[in-house]
Amino acid sequence: MAFLRVVELLPPLFPLSKSRKVHIDVEEGIERFLVEARSLRQHADVVLVADVKDPRLLKLSTLEAAAILKERLRVNAAPVLVVRDSNRIHFLSAVMTGLALKFGYLMLAWGDSYSVGTGATNVRDFSSLAESIREAALLRRRTRAATKFFAPVDVEQLATSKGVALAKGRIGAGADYLLAQPPTTDIEDLEKHVRLLRGVGLEDRVLLNVFPFKDLNDVRRCEAYFGWRLPRRLHRAAKEGGSALFEAEREVTRRLREGGLPGLYLNARGIPGIAESLLS
Repeated sequence: MAFLRVVELLPPLFPLSKSRKVHIDVEEGIERFLVEARSLRQHADVVLVADVKDPRLLKLSTLEAAAILKERLRVNAAPVLVVRDSNRIHFLSAVMTGLALKFGYLMLAWGDSYSVGTGATNVRDFSSLAESIREAALLRRRTRAATKFFAPVDVEQLATSKGVALAKGRIGAGADYLLAQPPTTDIEDLEKHVRLLRGVGLEDRVLLNVFPFKDLNDVRRCEAYFGWRLPRRLHRAAKEGGSALFEAEREVTRRLREGGLPGLYLNARGIPGIAESLLS
């Protein structure tokens, strides 16, 4: 089985402003997006176009952004579609659009909640992510599409019966692979996560996450923003500087490629050349 390299990048983003005097240069935003994607395409089998939860920003839809990559760069692009932002018909219509555009992969995600007072509303017209995957998979069968589905998994929660049930429920509903969070930060983390996967029989269905942290402040920001509980040894490594973090990430990447696992999931984080540095 081939080793699947999934690299995530952000869609074109634009500041939300009520002022009519603020000019939005859409083409410039698209060009920046294409420049970043060009640096990824030789080192990624799939370029995942991420969802962005920030009421201060407008984004090109992930479907449109992925279609631009597919058309202009011949990239195997995968849009992230979140349940949070759509009612049932709109979500399934987005899935249908992705199938019609013949994307090789779609990522179906629940989506983090908007905070109260941000001016945005959570929709979630499904009872669970598994339910939305199940209905998307029915569309896939009815249209005879070859598109595969990604879905998220909390790899740390695989130590609990609830976490295992959620993960296997998403696979049973029709997800082909699960993309893991929080990230696998070093070899000790890798050994732990692989044990968890093998213990529940999911080692061939989960892509572990490599996340390029910049420094200690970045580690702390990500913990607060994503709600991750990262190992204290990561904090200690971060105090040594970015090079120590990078070497740990590079070693995790090497071990993943050599360990018989199905692939990895890398967040490019807008860092030029990060995919080449870690995956070449």
